[in-house]
Amino acid sequence: MKLPWGNQPAHRNGRSQPGALPGDDARTGEPDLSGVAPGDGISFWGEGNRLVSCVFDCSEGIGDRRYSWRWIFLDDGSLVEDSADGWWRYAEHEIIPQGSGRYADLVGSGGALERFETRVRNDTVHDDPVLVELQGRRYRVTSTGTVEIVRRGDAPRLTPWQQFVAAHEDNVYFSLVAEEDEAAGVLGIWTSHVCLSFGRPVPRSDVDGVFHRA
Repeated sequence: MKLPWGNQPAHRNGRSQPGALPGDDARTGEPDLSGVAPGDGISFWGEGNRLVSCVFDCSEGIGDRRYSWRWIFLDDGSLVEDSADGWWRYAEHEIIPQGSGRYADLVGSGGALERFETRVRNDTVHDDPVLVELQGRRYRVTSTGTVEIVRRGDAPRLTPWQQFVAAHEDNVYFSLVAEEDEAAGVLGIWTSHVCLSFGRPVPRSDVDGVFHRA
């Protein structure tokens, strides 16, 4: 399930108002990512404009509740997550190929995800967290789930992201945070291979505006 990493509220589209940039939330004047589409632009403070190349509209049902969020790929290859948890940007990606030792350690029988799910069911995960080492740093598994996907735009070049299927139970995602720095996160996608994306939260003040393609 998609568990929160923060307390930021979800943003939703509103009516435009005088003085608002195209793509701003009409109620607050803040940039709003909920309506972005391929070809739109996002302006980052100190960086300039990036074009949206692909949007994954995501949803997951948990009991009687349904959660939705977006994964947004930009033209520099980075990935922005827009959810009730806030905004995260992942600038580095690593593919873990099926059949490798690290693949087995993460998603194989007895691997990190299986241990995490067992401890969640047993209500022991808070006292006995699942830790893995990635790129010389220790991370704690914080969530896992399956996701229904609707893609808009061209698929990114990352193979696992090209292989989502209609059967949502085969589209697995998971998340981790660094043991010593919970503002350092990892988003994992598991289809055929595993893709790990490393990133950090994006303060709303770092997004200058959202510009929709005419």
